[in-house]
Amino acid sequence: MLQQNFLEPGNNLNSQDKLGLRSLIIGVGGAGISLVDGLRFDNFDFLESLVIDVDVRTLSDSLAGEKLSFGRRHTRGMGTGGDMNLARRAIEEEKDKLREKLDGVDLVFLLAGLGGGTGGGVTSVVARLARERGALVFAFVPLPFSWEKSRHAQAEECLEDLRKHANAVVPLPNDSLLQMGGPDATALECFAEAGRNVSKGISAICKLIYQKGMIDVDFAHLRKAFSGRSGRTLFGYGKGIGKDGLREAMRELLVCPMLHLPEVSKAADILLIFINGGPNLGMSALNSASQEIREAFKAGEQVVFGAHVDENMGDDVQITVLGATNLGANKPKADVAPPAKEVYSVTSKPKEHHPSRLSSAKKATKSKGKRKTSMPLEQNTFSFMDDKNQRGIFEDLPSRNLYEGEDLDVPTYLRRGVQITL
Repeated sequence: MLQQNFLEPGNNLNSQDKLGLRSLIIGVGGAGISLVDGLRFDNFDFLESLVIDVDVRTLSDSLAGEKLSFGRRHTRGMGTGGDMNLARRAIEEEKDKLREKLDGVDLVFLLAGLGGGTGGGVTSVVARLARERGALVFAFVPLPFSWEKSRHAQAEECLEDLRKHANAVVPLPNDSLLQMGGPDATALECFAEAGRNVSKGISAICKLIYQKGMIDVDFAHLRKAFSGRSGRTLFGYGKGIGKDGLREAMRELLVCPMLHLPEVSKAADILLIFINGGPNLGMSALNSASQEIREAFKAGEQVVFGAHVDENMGDDVQITVLGATNLGANKPKADVAPPAKEVYSVTSKPKEHHPSRLSSAKKATKSKGKRKTSMPLEQNTFSFMDDKNQRGIFEDLPSRNLYEGEDLDVPTYLRRGVQITL
């Protein structure tokens, strides 16, 4: 939870006035609106909020600062009945309204359920329009239970589509609620825990860019690290209490249920590490913990690390990590066959084929008494073919079809470096 003194009572400053940086929490559909309303109780009043839905009654009950209704021509202000194609078609027709709401926004926290209806059909459109406007988009999206076969399949498709547009996507499967609350937890307690997970993620990012700390990270650094399209994302947290709070927080982080879900990445090209603790937080301990976290998640070069001291926390420590694989940069080079010169250096000498004696006898009879008038064509190797063109239609295959060091998907005359004279 953000510090209470971050926004003094009666102070009407919003995020844009604070740092010239405008942040916006957007809730899409019923699940997204519920999450946005829940954040109102976690002291997120300093962030602007917007909820989007076709259901007028759901919008009217929301506590969000701004509301956007769309699709009246299709639904007459009622729901979509789970038809996400209807919701997508409706928002595309009225996307100019949404563009106006996104003007000047630098950071978007996108909350939506992907089981169908408005959340499934509209969320990726919102992410796309926000990115087009230059915003950094972090999405937190609940997913249906796995036994909801059709809705779960829809959610998987929506998740893949959303990853093409958002900078980081944190899936929150309903199946994980059973692990979070324990066997005796009520349904309300489990769903409240899911809301707290969203709160922890948004809180960590906001503290990094809005609050001064022991190790600060500005928004430009965060934007650079998460500049690409998101692949699989990891999100986890841990809390420790007492003199050994940091070590206890590390242990809780590594067993966090959010890090052991099927959709979670096992490694991160980009990793955000945020540690929040009391005044006794040691620099050496911070350095050791950050290195251990980086190794645990096999982080690449892009690591964003921030640490804040809160005098009210005493010996308590909180650790939050957010990581993603990057689909928009450093794409691996296609697996192509080496050029002709390299083929000769790595392949064995082609087997010699002995000519048939019968054919040799016929040729000798026909050519008897005749003198050769020309020399055989000289067969030369060449190296003018580009690597990317070597494998032709087989270039998209994940691996080569190798036999005795030769790629059989490459035409023989290319493998052997034979120049064909026409």
